[in-house]
Amino acid sequence: MKSFKEYLVENKQVYEFKIKFAGDCPKDCSMLIKRALSKFHVENISSGKSTPIQETQTDFPGLANVGVTVFDVTTSYPATSLEIQNLVAEHCKTSADYIKVRNLKEQEEEELNHANDEPTGEALIEKDYEKGTGQDTVGEKHVMSLLKELNKNKVELTQYKGVNEKLLAKKAPSEKSTKSEKLSSTAGVFGKVTNPDPRKGK
Repeated sequence: MKSFKEYLVENKQVYEFKIKFAGDCPKDCSMLIKRALSKFHVENISSGKSTPIQETQTDFPGLANVGVTVFDVTTSYPATSLEIQNLVAEHCKTSADYIKVRNLKEQEEEELNHANDEPTGEALIEKDYEKGTGQDTVGEKHVMSLLKELNKNKVELTQYKGVNEKLLAKKAPSEKSTKSEKLSSTAGVFGKVTNPDPRKGK
């Protein structure tokens, strides 16, 4: 049987974060981050990976012509992204606007949400709304247009001859044949079925 200590070690949970710095990082940045997050018990911290300077950064839309340094941090205690952002900004003596923190689940969700985005290069902040009320995509107009589309794609059934063609009827049954079948079905083993009169016994 496993001891309680072994059970705890096997079920140990870690929390992974990505800390992004915009612009120049202070000296000994990884040491400052470790000191800032000491209460969350930092298990591991990577050396910062720097990206080239770009005109615009997706994580820092308000900043232009800056590079980003990314640190991968693992803690043994849970924390929110905002907590980490504020603590790192305080210890590194920089504005929180220059720091972006995401945990691994948030990072995966963001990548999934923006997987099919195509960068157009145009700003959407001051762009006018599209013309129209949007009623063409909802309501009765949309239902009618959908029904018209469905009517265009009518499918005609085709008859295929198969192996059991000999067992099937060659033509549709007529009314006379169905009536005769009903009458014959009322006949029993000894011919026509009659209900005897209980008073006469016949």
